[in-house]
Amino acid sequence: MKNPLVLLFLLLPIHLLASNENHLAGARSHSMGNASVALIDQWGTFNNQAVLAKLEHISIGAYYENRFETKDLSTKTLHFNYPSKIGTFSLSYKQFGFDLYKESKIGFAYSRALGKHFWAGLQFDQIKKELNQSYGSQSQYTFEIGILAEILTDIYLGFHVFNPSQTNFTTFDYEDKIPCIARFGLSWKLSEQAIITSEIEKDLDQEMKTKFGMEYTITDKISLRAGVHNHPNSISMGVGFSFEMVKANVSFSRHPVLGYTPAADLMISF
Repeated sequence: MKNPLVLLFLLLPIHLLASNENHLAGARSHSMGNASVALIDQWGTFNNQAVLAKLEHISIGAYYENRFETKDLSTKTLHFNYPSKIGTFSLSYKQFGFDLYKESKIGFAYSRALGKHFWAGLQFDQIKKELNQSYGSQSQYTFEIGILAEILTDIYLGFHVFNPSQTNFTTFDYEDKIPCIARFGLSWKLSEQAIITSEIEKDLDQEMKTKFGMEYTITDKISLRAGVHNHPNSISMGVGFSFEMVKANVSFSRHPVLGYTPAADLMISF
């Protein structure tokens, strides 16, 4: 956008209500309505750290989301997952915004199995907000926790809480909240080809969201996905590609007023 000040003015009410958003990541989950709290894949460091305990291979991944096809509202993330005999370690980075308003999060996670059918994860976060040279920047520290349980064969329940300490940014004029968000949901592997997911999400200061997604693998290398969620009502679709060590996903969602949000990721496993 040629004049970021105009964009900041237009989006100021949105940021006052939903700044410091806990951005989920991964084009696979994005295409499934972001119903990802019980979805097992390498993007758990952004969605539910407990699922990382089920990983068997080292992985490096990058994700890009162009919200409403506006570059200044893009989200970029990176992750590195390292499974070991004592659990899985993960390092992640997320950045949202543009020069005059930028949010970033650095996370360090650890997850492990607590039984044959139960996994847990904990992540410590540094969240940083940068406005500009006049207003400077501020960092806060918080954490998030997740659990995953296999209640029946191929049926998983997931639970995740972001910022349970309700840490906030503070300024001279007002308190800028970092949201406290709880998510609960399930994934059900119906067959070798089909998975369905569902989830409810509650921000303490916002309405409850309901999400639903599905995935169907048509070949060993190609998967099709779709999803929906409310508040706001949104639909999403996507496709995934798998080539031995390399996986790539593309997706898009549609907001009823603001339009389309395309996203893509690339992940390499060793």
